[in-house]
Amino acid sequence: MIKKHLISIISFACICNFMTAQKTIEIIATSDIHGAIFPIDIVMGKDNVASLAHIVSYVNMQRGLSDREILLLDNGDYLQGNPFVYYYNFIKKDTMHIGAQVFNDMGYDCMCIGNHDFEGGHDIYDKFKNDLQCPLLGANVIDVNTGKPYFQAYEIFERCGKKIAVLGLTTPATNTWIPETLISGLDFQDMLEAAKYWVSYIKEVEKPDVLIGLFHSGVDFTFNYQDSTTYKNENASLLVAKQVDGIDVIIAGHDHQGHNLKIKNNFGNEVIIIAPTSNAKDFCSIEINFDDDNKKTIDTHIYTTYSLNINYPFLNRYNSQILEVEDYFAEPLGIITENMNAVDGIFKNDAITNIIHTVQLEATGADISLAAPLSTSSKITKGMQKRKDLFKLYRFDNFLYCMEFTGKEILGILEFSYWQWFNQMYSKDDYLLRYKLVKGELTSRRFPTTFTPPYNYESAGGIIYTVDVSKPYGERVNIISMSNGNKFELEKTYKVAVNSYRGTGGGKHLTEGTGLTQEDLKTRITFVSKYDIKHFIGDWLKNNSPYTPNKKENWKIEPEKLFKAAYNRERHMFNN
Repeated sequence: MIKKHLISIISFACICNFMTAQKTIEIIATSDIHGAIFPIDIVMGKDNVASLAHIVSYVNMQRGLSDREILLLDNGDYLQGNPFVYYYNFIKKDTMHIGAQVFNDMGYDCMCIGNHDFEGGHDIYDKFKNDLQCPLLGANVIDVNTGKPYFQAYEIFERCGKKIAVLGLTTPATNTWIPETLISGLDFQDMLEAAKYWVSYIKEVEKPDVLIGLFHSGVDFTFNYQDSTTYKNENASLLVAKQVDGIDVIIAGHDHQGHNLKIKNNFGNEVIIIAPTSNAKDFCSIEINFDDDNKKTIDTHIYTTYSLNINYPFLNRYNSQILEVEDYFAEPLGIITENMNAVDGIFKNDAITNIIHTVQLEATGADISLAAPLSTSSKITKGMQKRKDLFKLYRFDNFLYCMEFTGKEILGILEFSYWQWFNQMYSKDDYLLRYKLVKGELTSRRFPTTFTPPYNYESAGGIIYTVDVSKPYGERVNIISMSNGNKFELEKTYKVAVNSYRGTGGGKHLTEGTGLTQEDLKTRITFVSKYDIKHFIGDWLKNNSPYTPNKKENWKIEPEKLFKAAYNRERHMFNN
């Protein structure tokens, strides 16, 4: 009896200790999912690719643990980049968005809007916001009519008896990439300004135990010719961490780089910056514990999705919708008679970019087209192309613009593009592409980092020209004539077809290359399409089948000896 009684006392004491033990707050965060909801790659015909159907397995497992309470967050760029979200953005618009349905199903607690989430226009993101059962945050997205945030600024949660504030901010460069018609009535406030106001407000009014920044913005504030003083810096997460006191953790995103670092801010306090990469390949876990003196410790991890199993009960709930989307994108469009490889477009005039030029010229009636390779890995296999293959030909959901520029301005745009694109070569041993070098060396011998992303390698259709890579910026491009043989004139005004990203100033070609301002560009727009460019390519394929890729080069690189030597040496680094 004594022994039994002793065991009972010990057991009771253990139970009491367990009941009073401090639980862990675990914040699980995703970012830049880009429509990777299901483990199915419709475009490439692959299964078991990284997806939310994997991540839900981890979320459910952690929710089942008795020693913690979970907060599930997403950091934006969810509604673009994948046939599943494309279908519900543009085709099946009369029902709950599949993205909202999945987030509701998984029990997300809140989301910050990302720049790509605006690409479908008000109809898409306003409806998505209403479909969501959790707040959609964006404190620095301002309603110009009220001067107040268009989305909810922050949300307060209670976990393990502690008060957690989550502040949402998105990259303020969004309105330089998105057509004004798609973000009408919205302005984007500088992140530093917004963070200073809202962090102060939250600390004073809410007095949280933990303050989380859910920032759809990258870490490298020098990207794209910016610096720490740049107003409305695209990647301001580190700047906010340094200059705004009171934030415990910043969940960053947008740049797809992946981060997990601790810094000391300007006030001597520690701030954690963490971010996954993209397309559900990984996700963040932030574990917060408090001791008896209410002092918190924070541990962070980035977990790969591939270590998880697919949650089939979750996946099976969407079987009928998956089949519906697969059937839509299986529609045959037209035959292409030869193989094409997107990697060619980062070195020279190529077949895929030529299709984009052709479509843009025909759809707008423009004199000249500007376009860049949007992928370095897409391969088009000859034969019947299906609707899903449009994502290989055109990756983004850009709309089509027609704008007016003088011949001199077009020359400036191309000079700017080829300055970013190609290194100045003095001998056969020099690099052709302009790379980012570290102590004079490539960042990698396979897919080395280029000075600017290939989607900024803007070439022109509708004109015949050469690019002399032995010459410096400003002296490289020689426009010989229009493609029809007519004279190209510097003083003449031409109609120019561009995508909406470029037309609103993305990549700075149309500003740095011309001397025009962002406001000036708005006055040059004469046409904005109702449909995205994939739509026009699909119609064009139907009308031009079978299509044999155009091998006639309207531009080429000189001197030929330098180009061939460098091309033969560098091309293998981008084999795919």
